[in-house]
Amino acid sequence: MSSGSQSPQGSDPADSRDQFSRVAEAYRTSTTHSDPVSLARFIDLADLKPNHRVLDIATGAGHVAVAAAPMVKEVVALDITAVMLDQARQLAASRESRNISFVLADAEALPFTSESFDRVLVRSAPHHFRNLIPALAEAYRVLVPGGAFAISDCSPPPVVRDWLEVVEAGRDRSHFRSRALEEWRALLQSMGFTVEQAERIEQEKDILEWFDRSGVTPRDRRRLLDYYETAPAAVAGQLTPQWREGRFYHRYWYALIRARRPLHPLG
Repeated sequence: MSSGSQSPQGSDPADSRDQFSRVAEAYRTSTTHSDPVSLARFIDLADLKPNHRVLDIATGAGHVAVAAAPMVKEVVALDITAVMLDQARQLAASRESRNISFVLADAEALPFTSESFDRVLVRSAPHHFRNLIPALAEAYRVLVPGGAFAISDCSPPPVVRDWLEVVEAGRDRSHFRSRALEEWRALLQSMGFTVEQAERIEQEKDILEWFDRSGVTPRDRRRLLDYYETAPAAVAGQLTPQWREGRFYHRYWYALIRARRPLHPLG
């Protein structure tokens, strides 16, 4: 994953490399990241074509790159964490995906020429980016005019977002900031993108599995579960937390956004 700006528990690139080096294999086997329904929805959003050259930023364990590979000419899978790229290579090899190359680099400084990709994809990663605006500028730069940028990331409603940030940063020190859908739209438009689609998807999340995947210690798990008991009524009403058969669940949200670099600069 890549870099992320103002998190309670840090979030520079070293945090991302350390966090994901420790739990890389868990992300390759994660049912959340490999979920075929959410992957298919994201790939559909990207509107891929057989002649496309695709960049998957912060590829992690490679789930998006591998899902996109059969549909396009070439996929470049990029990540800031070498151990994560090793997991992505293993996944690609297991699926016999031969049109994927792997690049170790930061989203804020893409090592590619301008206007060299038809699609740029990023899923479940921008909340780690310490400096989002340079990363968005780089995505814009490497897209061909008319090319599309597909984004999916955690995006709770504003009433929940600030309260839930304590949980996000407590389970993963590389987390920087979740962004509301409205914030995403404004940021992308300010960078020159045309936002074609933006929606917030709601799902139920298994919180204990979420903690396990991030390597949360038993002490921190107890602290975070106790924090849920302090949720204001407005927050609890949105989350609807509940225990079922020894598991803890609540509502969770992520954004699905497709933005396009215009054929001609706006204005």
